[in-house]
Order: sequence, then structure tokens, then C-alpha cells
Amino acid sequence: MSNKAVDIGYVEEKDSWLLHPRFFPSKVGGKPSWLNLSGVLSPTELTCKHCSEVMIFLCQIYAPFEEQDDTFHRTLFVFICKNGSCCRLNNSDNIKVFRCQLPRKNEFYSFQPYEENKEEVFPMDKWTKLCHVCGLKAPSHCSKCKNVYYCSRKHQILHWQKGHKESCSNLSEIDDHYFTVTEPGKTLLFKEWELIVDEEDEEDIKDVDPNEEMEKLRKLMQEQKAGTMNDVNDSELEQYSRNIPEDKVFNKFNKRIARHPDQVLRYDKGGTPLWITGNSNVLIDVPNCQYCNEERQYEFQIMPQLLNFINVGIELNSIDWGVLAIYTCKQSCNKGPAYKEEIVIKQDLTT
Repeated sequence: MSNKAVDIGYVEEKDSWLLHPRFFPSKVGGKPSWLNLSGVLSPTELTCKHCSEVMIFLCQIYAPFEEQDDTFHRTLFVFICKNGSCCRLNNSDNIKVFRCQLPRKNEFYSFQPYEENKEEVFPMDKWTKLCHVCGLKAPSHCSKCKNVYYCSRKHQILHWQKGHKESCSNLSEIDDHYFTVTEPGKTLLFKEWELIVDEEDEEDIKDVDPNEEMEKLRKLMQEQKAGTMNDVNDSELEQYSRNIPEDKVFNKFNKRIARHPDQVLRYDKGGTPLWITGNSNVLIDVPNCQYCNEERQYEFQIMPQLLNFINVGIELNSIDWGVLAIYTCKQSCNKGPAYKEEIVIKQDLTT
């Protein structure tokens, strides 16, 4: 990713096997493609602060720091609680983000890039047993076949009800299930996409008529091609349409994304987030890194448009956000656990 300009991300469909950890993907939905294969996150590390349910995988961004040897491979992982009632205005207690990094020479991956060969054997279970349903660390297994693992009793029951009861003794069911989203996973996980990141063209930033662009964005939202922003009703949108100069921040946001309304991510390490509104009480209080006590810096943000691609945001009581801004250790320190928790700031569109 470029550090000279903002990079913007889009989603594209891709065969799941090409999103395997050995290819160091950026992706949305499905199971996480873990980087460090022996320090995988467990359910206890991913509980929602509101309901105590286990969060599910939202997306990951492969973002190496070339200036450091121990960050040759580096990925940020984002998880979210799927319970819509836990999604509260300008509050990120239902979201967690983790940073993981490795040097080029490590115990998991080849020093040279892997060829895109579907038949290549890569024994994931050598390092950590992973939940057949969601891909988290799995401490238990099916007592009958002893071939599939689960992070919780809840996911074991879900898998049993969704087909494992009939195929439990059929060993052919268990090949490399790491990158395969099974039927119970489809009912629980978000739709899987590859995340493509490219540099934003400077021409995309030129001034445009704010009223005209607002109408374009409203049309896209109605067609479910841009973020739905469920917290905003029709009367509030009408107020924004009539009084855009009163919220210069929203005006800037609107103009900046209008030419690429399907962007789901913006990456700008050390830059400034593209906030969605100036009429927000969200406090941007970013604590220092809890592992090295160095400052954190803004790295990337997740856009509201992503909601449409993971099939949420159009129902009552579903998860929603304006923007999710991710802040990470400025030094990308190597202290602490394999997966180091970072900071996410959630800002919603309010009047």
C-alpha cells in the first residue's frame, strides 16, 4: 500500500482457496485468514462488551511496514458483534481490532511467495485447531469422529444441526476445511470477498456541486449501492440535503466519496480520517499502545458502503456505522501477544 496518497479499497468475488493465509490476503467476511498460526485468537478474547457474545470476523487488511524487519508480513483483523442491539451511537464496544506481524523468515510460511496452486498441501492443523464453523481457536472436537473442532458448544450444536449429524463418520467431509465456509458458517458469517486496494486518483478530489453530489449519494443509498446509514431517517436526510453548509465535514465526506461510491475502505497511515459528520459528540481520545506506551496513529477506516456487501444494514436492529477509524501503534511494536489489540473509533451520521 502506498504511503504517499490515500488508498481506497473495493470488494471483488474470488475463490475461497485463493484467500488462504499463505497468500497473505486482504479480505472481507468468511473465516479469518490468520497470520500467526500458533497464536490464534480464542472466543474469550472476542467477547462483546455489551452482550458477552462472541464477535465474528468482519475484515482484514494486509499492511506490511517495509521499514521494519519484523513487520515484513503485517495484517490488521477486525471483528464485530452481530447483535444489532449492541450497535450503539458513536460507541465501539461491539468491535475489536487486532494487529499481527511476522518477519519474512518465520516458522509458518516460505521465504519465497507461494504459487497459486489449489492442490498444494498446507497443514493448518499442525499449528492450531480451528473452529469448523467460524475459524477461531477451537479447544474441543466432535467426540464421535474426532475430526472436526469447535470454539464452543454453541457452534458444535449448530454444525450438528446443519449436516454433521448425517456425515459425522464420513472422513471425506474433512479435507482442508480452513478456507471452506460450511453451511452453518453461511448462516453465521458475513459473505466473503477479496479486498482490492488501489491509490485514489487526485482528480477524484476536485470540487463538485455539493447539492448535486448529495442527490447522487442519496440515490445510491436508496438502490443499496452505498452505505445505508440506518440511524438517519428520511427527514434527517432531507435536512442534510437542504443545509449542507451547516455540516462542512459531511459535505467534504460526500464530495470525496461521490466518484467512487462503492469504496469500502480508505487507507492513509499517519494521515487523518475522512469523518462523516461534524455534528457528532464522539470523543477522539486515542490512548497510547498498551504494550510499548508509544503513541498510536490513524491507519485506515472502514466505510458504511461495506454494509451492503455483507448483507446487513437493511434490516431493523442490524449492525450499522458511519465510519470505523482504526488507530495502531505508531512503532508497530513487537511486544505482547501475537495478536495485539488496537483502537477503533466509531462515528455515526447524526444531526
